[in-house]
Amino acid sequence: MPYCSRCTLAAVVLLAVAFLGGCDTDNPSSPLEEVEGVYAFTELRFEPIAQGITPANVLARLDSARTDVEVFGSGRVLIRFKLQDRPSDLADATATATRSTVRFTASTEADAARLAQLLIPPTFSLSRSPDDQRLSGEISTTANLQAFDATLYQGLTAQPGTLYLTLDRVE
Repeated sequence: MPYCSRCTLAAVVLLAVAFLGGCDTDNPSSPLEEVEGVYAFTELRFEPIAQGITPANVLARLDSARTDVEVFGSGRVLIRFKLQDRPSDLADATATATRSTVRFTASTEADAARLAQLLIPPTFSLSRSPDDQRLSGEISTTANLQAFDATLYQGLTAQPGTLYLTLDRVE
């Protein structure tokens, strides 16, 4: 079989491109198994941009014994929560992961409405800690503060601000 140096070079270049193209450090095919587990909310606070509006400390209103986030390796997410003076609730979501972030998306409009009770938007991303024990983020969003606390935030239905959200792995 004749030897073709240009053919060999072309084959090596194609293999190198294919190999290097598959080594993206933020590759979305990173397995969700790395972040699979149960997480507790350790920070959940909304700070409105507007001056004079009291920040909403959602975490202080949660029953920690009945609130958690469970991420499954399949991408399914269950967000269980109990706000004071309200019945327990559950929101379904999906997750995708890269090596540095986890992106959450509410499964339905009803799930998005449940997350809104916690001032959490229907889609959000959190950064992964190097040891995968913490997910955290500062999320620019618009929140319906009145839905969270009708007395304190009467009439404040579309307030832009930053949601500070931290989840720590407990299982």
